[in-house]
Amino acid sequence: MKFDLNKIRSVLRGEVNGSVRFLVLAFAAAFVWVASWYLSGMYASAASSFALQQERYSVLSLLAAEYKAVAPSAVAANSARRTDAMAAFTQVSIEVNLGVRVSRIVPSPDRRRCSVEIGRIYAEELTELVRGLSERGMRVMSARLRALPAGSERLFSLEADIEAIS
Repeated sequence: MKFDLNKIRSVLRGEVNGSVRFLVLAFAAAFVWVASWYLSGMYASAASSFALQQERYSVLSLLAAEYKAVAPSAVAANSARRTDAMAAFTQVSIEVNLGVRVSRIVPSPDRRRCSVEIGRIYAEELTELVRGLSERGMRVMSARLRALPAGSERLFSLEADIEAIS
């Protein structure tokens, strides 16, 4: 089988009967082949992206289910509230009726500790304050207590560091 370049040129020029139809058909077949190759690549990319998204969704669903399973109950929520030293101290100071005598409350960044300053506190109020804090899972880490001169009753000034008992 020999290739004659002159015959091929004549087919490409459209000089032979049916050569135009043959060329159109060849270009159409080439176009269909290239388009199907391109679209199959796009389909494969979309399919792998979809599979990745499905996997991520299933992992996220699993994590959400695990998170819901270990969600704090009402008891755990109360104990979580107790570990906020500033909130616990504020509740106790309201119960003891310290009011404006609390001059400073400084919480730590994790809110498990706080520093407080109280002026003109009676001994009974100090006892109630310590008892109320211990009932809420708090303890006095360190304190500086000064006696203030007052008439017949003894008044104190208190600087204390309070923390949650773990």
